[in-house]
Amino acid sequence: MKLAWIEVHQTLPNHRKTLAAAAILDISPVQMIGHLICLWLWALDNAPDGVMYTSRNALRNKMVATVSQWDGDPDAFVDALVESGFLDERDDALELHDWYDYAGKLMEARKANRERQRRYRESKKQQEANVERNANVTRDVTVTKSERHAPTVPNRTVPNHTIDSNNVAKKFDDDSIPMRLALHLKREILNQDPSTKTPDDLTRWATEADRMIRLDKRDPQEAANLITWAQHDPFWRANILSMAKFRKQYDTLKRQAMTRGHSRLPPGRNGETAAQRLLREEIERERGVIIDLEEWDS
Repeated sequence: MKLAWIEVHQTLPNHRKTLAAAAILDISPVQMIGHLICLWLWALDNAPDGVMYTSRNALRNKMVATVSQWDGDPDAFVDALVESGFLDERDDALELHDWYDYAGKLMEARKANRERQRRYRESKKQQEANVERNANVTRDVTVTKSERHAPTVPNRTVPNHTIDSNNVAKKFDDDSIPMRLALHLKREILNQDPSTKTPDDLTRWATEADRMIRLDKRDPQEAANLITWAQHDPFWRANILSMAKFRKQYDTLKRQAMTRGHSRLPPGRNGETAAQRLLREEIERERGVIIDLEEWDS
């Protein structure tokens, strides 16, 4: 805690005003100095401008004598301070003579401190307002581990694919690449075991496929081949039962497939790969139609 202080000059004990006030009150200069310092210290907090107002002079004089630790006649004490020049009389007040010389620096410091506190409060209030405003526009966005560590890509303007909770099919058409990959995975899983539980709504799987293509930079054709390969592998067909799991294990699947020489499936008729054929047939089954290969190519 910082304590207030006043400036006391070394000439005060022998100053003519000190000697005059002491003589009027018939006390020693040392005692007079003590009364003066008590008055000044009180004024630092109670009369910072050095002016003391009261509605009645008697009450005012008693107050001045009390805070100065004077236990004699209050009127005599005040008259002595006025006559010696320590106090100046105004119409309705008493003013400490040359008060600024004693406490001016402290008053300026206090004023500057009040201004700093005012600016700090305003700044804090503005910061709280900014936080509140930002909180109102913050969106809850779920970020996967792959998205956090995805390579930096240019900031492009793309359509808003926000999912409508009442019609989630709006996000991906059946013939979109993400949905085709989701359908392909579902068909391959059911081909291995028709009793496997798979979702009717493939929006989440298509969303993962879309992130896999956009953020992980996966090739859709390679992904389709790996889905087919994984579902024909004894180990992976029991573990890859969702697009999220497939996306997570993509690099491992790719390495194993390349090691075993099956990273690409053999081409079918007219250059169509097995994966392409499976994707086409899955889409056609969803639509209730199977088109002959020659009609597809024509």
